[in-house]
Amino acid sequence: MRALLNSVTGTLLWLMLVSTATAAQPSPEAGAAEQTGLTREEAVALVLATDPRYADLPDFRRLEIERSANFDMGIILGSDYYRVLPTLPTEFSGLGFIDFRYPGNWLIEVTLVRDCAALYDGDGPSSETPPLPDPCAWRHSWFYRVQPDGAVSLLFDEGDE
Repeated sequence: MRALLNSVTGTLLWLMLVSTATAAQPSPEAGAAEQTGLTREEAVALVLATDPRYADLPDFRRLEIERSANFDMGIILGSDYYRVLPTLPTEFSGLGFIDFRYPGNWLIEVTLVRDCAALYDGDGPSSETPPLPDPCAWRHSWFYRVQPDGAVSLLFDEGDE
């Protein structure tokens, strides 16, 4: 009886391992479809090429890192930038970064600002400080969709004329 139980237990463990290994394998159809979409960098390059004013814009993620390092919100509020907006379907890592992207549309925001003043004079905002007005005299954003085939279309824009 004990031998039979060990045999059945061993067989069940083996079946569980095989099914787990099989489930972890990506299907060939998914791999083929993944290669038809654009990468993040390709989508950004297509959008930035639509207007000469967009040349050399920094990535919003880089500005966020700089803002965090310097504790200075003015870095973001007073800078031109592009930002890749999250779309579905997307998978995120535990830290919130995009790990993998299925083919689909990319949504990209481009923001330009002009005539920006310093946010504060060195002391910085505190918990008693009221919300600050926009430090820039002009701010405008454009929102683009980039399709998997590379077609770029302006969805809408907003901000100062």
